Amino acid sequence: MTDRASGGPPDNSAAERAAATAFDEQIAAALPRRARVPGEGTYFAEDTFEALDIFRGILLEHSRFETLLQGLCEQAVVAIPGADMAGVTLLHHDSENPATAACSDARVVDIDADQYRADEGPCLEAARHDRMVCLRVDEVATRWPTFAAAASDIGVQSYLSAPLAVDSEHAGSLNIYGFGAGGFNDIDEVVVKMFVTSVEAAVWNSRHAAEAKQEVVGLREAMATRATIEQAKGIIMAARRIGPDAAFAALVQQSQRENARVAVLAARVVDSVVGRQDAEGP
Repeated sequence: MTDRASGGPPDNSAAERAAATAFDEQIAAALPRRARVPGEGTYFAEDTFEALDIFRGILLEHSRFETLLQGLCEQAVVAIPGADMAGVTLLHHDSENPATAACSDARVVDIDADQYRADEGPCLEAARHDRMVCLRVDEVATRWPTFAAAASDIGVQSYLSAPLAVDSEHAGSLNIYGFGAGGFNDIDEVVVKMFVTSVEAAVWNSRHAAEAKQEVVGLREAMATRATIEQAKGIIMAARRIGPDAAFAALVQQSQRENARVAVLAARVVDSVVGRQDAEGP
């Protein structure tokens, strides 16, 4: 083997790198472009996985609800090939005033507003009836002509709305809009459902975590109250030379006479004894 560092043939590494670069460029030129074409239904795994990873990070950060919905809209557009815009509609179950809570494009607000004014459209259908709605523009025009006429100037050709369960008082939907005429397919529906389910799980977990914390606080307060009542009973037992049941009955009777809670009265009894002891000293 020739040692190039000791007078061997000239270094050809630059030529090798140039040849490798030319080869890579030739292969890249022959491959399909990753640029998204309206209505294109081809999934790019890297795009979808990256969008899911980003959204997973938002979920794990325990973000505010508004941040969660905004991330939902933005990453759904990245993950679904035919999606150009996305928004989230929320409404009270007993309300006639739905609202767009988040969107990836300002035009979504206009599209949703047309649906709210007409009181019809895919986002309201999904939210009110808890079902997936997947339609092309001609089907929308037949089904909801008032909304279709109002939104025609925006140019949306494909609609996909999925119900979003927030809590017992609100209904909602994730709404995907595309300018391509190809429409959305079954795979798109599965991906949208996956996003929606993740949000619902995050909201459910957050809500129940808050409820659990409140229960712990309530339990601690109940334990403290019970301890105070027991102390007050002991004081009354010693003062009146009666048993525990009679002491508790005396507390209840006095609370009724004063129209005060037993716990409040018990705390006053305990505080009065502790205060007197502090005043008298050891």
